[in-house]
Amino acid sequence: MNDVIDCHILLIEDDLPLAELIQEYLHAQGYQLTHIAKGLDIHNLDDNAAYDLILCDVMLPDIDGFNLKETLEEKFLCPIIFLTALSDDEDQIKGLELGAIDYIVKPVEPNVLLARIRANLRKTQAHVSQDTITISDMVLDKKNKTATVDKQLLDLTSQDFELLWVFAQNQGKLLSREFLFQSIIGREYNGLDRTVDARTSRLRSKLESFEIPGLVIRTVWGKGYLFTYTKATR
Repeated sequence: MNDVIDCHILLIEDDLPLAELIQEYLHAQGYQLTHIAKGLDIHNLDDNAAYDLILCDVMLPDIDGFNLKETLEEKFLCPIIFLTALSDDEDQIKGLELGAIDYIVKPVEPNVLLARIRANLRKTQAHVSQDTITISDMVLDKKNKTATVDKQLLDLTSQDFELLWVFAQNQGKLLSREFLFQSIIGREYNGLDRTVDARTSRLRSKLESFEIPGLVIRTVWGKGYLFTYTKATR
């Protein structure tokens, strides 16, 4: 399948027999995997490492998976699926409300895990044509300068839409102020103009007011901005 090509998954799981089973099965399906047994071992990974998806156990020996999530998001720009032996609905809801893209209860059936990985990878991929961008249930129409989420029209100005379009084209990529300035202003950044910061701040405030789970513009201090949309499914 096309979603397997160069797909790299980070597995955070302290149950070594289970981790070995998952690695063997997903390797056989064409996926690349990196495995660590403790949550804080992420700090030992290459700073330039990039993953398409993270499978993270909730009950890790050194840190709760839920508490690890924020650090994972800061370090790696990809969706997270929680794995846990906890079947309580409140725990599942907590994971999803934190922004995890999915939640799988152990024991994990390998074919079910594979199906969920494939489904979630497809869901987070942006489908871009000349005039539209579709990310999950978000659709941007360049011709009409409209954005909808779950078919609900978002109240955006033309400037808001222009910036959102650039972010959506580059979902999951860290965009520098220089790149954004060139994209929306059309000339090289002089190092002083704060137009990008002002427009990004305004767009982010609007998106936050819409209260759409998983739709986020993050500031990465000293580097730029990151747009992601990982719609949770319940």
